[in-house]
Amino acid sequence: MGTVSVTGALLIITGWFALVEYDKFNEAEKREILQGIKKSPLKIATIALMPVGILVNIIGGFVFSPMTMIIGSSMIFLQAIIVSILFWNRTRWKSILLLVVVIGLGIFIYVPLWL
Repeated sequence: MGTVSVTGALLIITGWFALVEYDKFNEAEKREILQGIKKSPLKIATIALMPVGILVNIIGGFVFSPMTMIIGSSMIFLQAIIVSILFWNRTRWKSILLLVVVIGLGIFIYVPLWL
């Protein structure tokens, strides 16, 4: 098994949590959520944080720019925090666990800045 980076761990944990919780909604609620996303540019921008963060992180890796990689990871980190807050009222214990894990992983994103 290969290594898993902090950014990869954030992606896996956040993606898994969002998909599992979204899957628990019934069809009417899912349609309502999708309609709300289509009507709100802020929600679209929030969802776009992860793919844009991945792209920025990959570009930073190709050009050997740690700062660009940190910016991409920060976008993913921000989305993970937003996801944990959005599901706060639905499944509080999972949201708290996700928030604690994300903040713990987020500390490791910024370690290179402190060294």
